[in-house]
Amino acid sequence: MKSKTLAISAISAALVAVSLTVGAYIGAADLFALIVASAFVIMPLYRGSYRGCLLAFAVGGVIALIASGFNFAYSVVFPAYFGFFGAYPILFSYLSDKNVKKPVRAIIGILWCVAAFYGMYFYYTLVMGLNLNDLPEWMPEFIKSAVVYSIGVIAVIFYFIFDRFIQVMRVFFNNYIGRITKDK
Repeated sequence: MKSKTLAISAISAALVAVSLTVGAYIGAADLFALIVASAFVIMPLYRGSYRGCLLAFAVGGVIALIASGFNFAYSVVFPAYFGFFGAYPILFSYLSDKNVKKPVRAIIGILWCVAAFYGMYFYYTLVMGLNLNDLPEWMPEFIKSAVVYSIGVIAVIFYFIFDRFIQVMRVFFNNYIGRITKDK
């Protein structure tokens, strides 16, 4: 890896670690921290380095896990990051660069997103003992009674929003890192 690529990867890993650590300590910011961390993971793609993305994904996640005191079980941040939010942007960018057709990418992404959402749901209900009676009072009754089905619908809707967000962030990073480094 070249030094510029390594530097961008290290900065990306540091930003991922900071985002995830904030999400682990501040419960209200967990989803925001996951989305921000997933955007920072793709920063090394400015230099076209998938190894840099994988480095930022792994190192940023491990540093955040250490900084949060191995809070893997009690925070939604780390299972969600390692299961979907960190790896999906890298896979999406790889499939886009390899010219995989959009319907195939969408099917892969939707299946992965739904599987990750259900995985997190069952992890926290069956393993961690989350009680479904703790749902907010403002939530409609038909959603409370059909939580399992609602998770699938929410995951599909979330996938399309998140997918577009990753596309926009990749263009954003390419433009602004290009202005800062004046490479292109």
